[in-house]
Amino acid sequence: MHHLSRGVLAALALLLAAAPLAAQSKVAYIDSRKVMQEMPGRAQVEARIRTELEALGAREKKMVDSLNAMMTAFQADSAKMTQEQRVTRFTAIQQYDGQYRDTLEALQEEAQQKQAEAMQPLFDLIRLALEDVRQADGLSMIFDLGAQVNPIVAMDKNLDVSDKVIARIRTMPAARPVPAATPQPAATKPPGPVAQPAGVTRKP
Repeated sequence: MHHLSRGVLAALALLLAAAPLAAQSKVAYIDSRKVMQEMPGRAQVEARIRTELEALGAREKKMVDSLNAMMTAFQADSAKMTQEQRVTRFTAIQQYDGQYRDTLEALQEEAQQKQAEAMQPLFDLIRLALEDVRQADGLSMIFDLGAQVNPIVAMDKNLDVSDKVIARIRTMPAARPVPAATPQPAATKPPGPVAQPAGVTRKP
């Protein structure tokens, strides 16, 4: 007859004690993509984002056009300029190019921050609605099938509480006014700093 060690007996006792609790646990899931798609107030946020995106794109385009105009004028006047004038003009172009890159980087960082701030009230409402539904249905936990990393490969569709969460959100007052957002511009940075044309050298 085999004798179980005290450690094994203790582990079995813990498993037996936890079994009734596990059997009573209730879980459900949502698809956050569906919730966000039907989220009240989302359309207004996106409209503000589009408006400010256009304004930001116009501001960036103006800087790019100015830089291109400076380069075009430099190339057209280069043959008539002295070496010192070429260096002076080209130095001004490089300085403007650096200013443009710094400004674009700052705008992109500010855009990301404002976009996150604009969406935060929506996320806050979702979290409140999730907790309300969880408590009302006596759920132990709610999974999100819309998460980027989703370990669930099969599920009972009757456990989907997305519609309940959406319905709860629609009955809730907004946490706070949704601020305007400035999205990240779609345009990309130029591939590199302005290259020095042939025949132009910096003075030491």
